[in-house]
Amino acid sequence: MGEKGIIMTNSKIFNGTPHAINVVSGANFDPAIRKYIGGDVVVTIPSDGVLNAKIDTVELSPVGNIPAFGKTTTGFDPLPEGYDVYIVSVLYATAYKGSNPSDDRIYTVADPVMSDDGKTFRGCRGIAKF
Repeated sequence: MGEKGIIMTNSKIFNGTPHAINVVSGANFDPAIRKYIGGDVVVTIPSDGVLNAKIDTVELSPVGNIPAFGKTTTGFDPLPEGYDVYIVSVLYATAYKGSNPSDDRIYTVADPVMSDDGKTFRGCRGIAKF
């Protein structure tokens, strides 16, 4: 299977999302569609496997005639060892940081970049510290 993770500028990165992450340079914000478009993919970070958070759902009292539910994170997969940076979903980051608030290795994707028509995801402008 080979070694997972990608090494960039002396940081070993683990992509814990279910998809490759395309980092796009030169994207511009289009206020007409309120999205980033354009630019070029400068690096692709392949998925190393999904890191999941565990969620419990409980039924709450309806709001009017609309069913309502509560969601609580109850756990998360452990981080694989040997990486400097972990790119994860917002859900995972929320669960993990709730138990590990001082861990500064957790990132999510930042600023999605769309196709010129604003309908298809092309990548993101970078990663965001959570």
